[in-house]
Amino acid sequence: MAPDGGDAEIHGDVLEAVFSHVPLVDLVSASQVSKSWCGAVSSSLRHHNKPRPWLILHTQGTRSPYATTTNAYDPRSDAWIEVPRPPIEYISALKSSHSSFLYMLSPSRFSFSFDPLNFNWHHVDPPLVWRSDPIVARVGNAIVIAGGGCDFEDDPFAVEIYDLNTRAWRRCDSMPGNLRDSAASPWLSVTATAEKLIVTEKESGLTHWFDPETKTWSEPLFLSPGQPVTSYNIGCTNNGLILVGRCIIQNVERVKVWIVGGEDFACEEIGEMPPEYVDKLRSESFGDCSIDIRVAGNTVYVYNNTWDLEELVGCELTAGGGCRWWSVRNAVARERMIANRLVLTCSEIGIEELQRAMRWR
Repeated sequence: MAPDGGDAEIHGDVLEAVFSHVPLVDLVSASQVSKSWCGAVSSSLRHHNKPRPWLILHTQGTRSPYATTTNAYDPRSDAWIEVPRPPIEYISALKSSHSSFLYMLSPSRFSFSFDPLNFNWHHVDPPLVWRSDPIVARVGNAIVIAGGGCDFEDDPFAVEIYDLNTRAWRRCDSMPGNLRDSAASPWLSVTATAEKLIVTEKESGLTHWFDPETKTWSEPLFLSPGQPVTSYNIGCTNNGLILVGRCIIQNVERVKVWIVGGEDFACEEIGEMPPEYVDKLRSESFGDCSIDIRVAGNTVYVYNNTWDLEELVGCELTAGGGCRWWSVRNAVARERMIANRLVLTCSEIGIEELQRAMRWR
């Protein structure tokens, strides 16, 4: 109690320490109490329990009205929340490419979103070449759509760029010929920097990068970690390109992480998933440990891209060059997964994004 008998106020380091134990979503209202509390929230997030990238699960109904919902996992508080959001106008099947990029593509419209919680959607004319399963990614101020063309098209490996500044489509060099048998999204792992799109053949590790400025593709490179990788998955972290690979070593399934660097894309192993987490990635229906990843900041979420997804595995790339692993239970119940399409993204979420989400409650 305060000397005058009223409630004592908490200030400074004590308040910041208290906020370090409060879930990020609850800090939204705390930051609006007063200027001093707003400052304490900001300071706590900078110096104490810092935010880490969220895993976001989007569900889209497979029947009219194709309703969408969003559930997000906050690793800072180890909790799931349902994110209130404006409705998404249905165009076609909802898909994700890398990080926070969501899109829908139909013969009459191309819709996409790349803000952290995918609140802002852009609706534009479709690319000139119709495609069923293309690679789609944002590279700087360009949206690149490559491959996935139908057989009746003149060039099923065509590449087009939508310029966010001019709002116009441009044609580019087609995809390299050695990707001819895998020039569609199910067979390629995709990531992007601010300057380049990088694609890797999941089965072989064959890799090319594409530069939207010059509209050209690189010469081929093979990711060679020196181990028998059966599934190659790439992503961009704060420290550069990584490879997450599934290996079979002495008849044992393993999942390892490599940093990829240099002009020759040399691979340096930095961690291996504990066996108990590898078991969590197996599908009850198919028994396979086929993996996919979503990456933001220095956090990687690894999952088995099947309809009966039960658990995912998180991996934080630590400052010392290692990995910290944990498991995440899927917040979407199995019965909901049967009736809905499940799409995953990963984003760095701050107070500003959550303030906007709370306004939709």
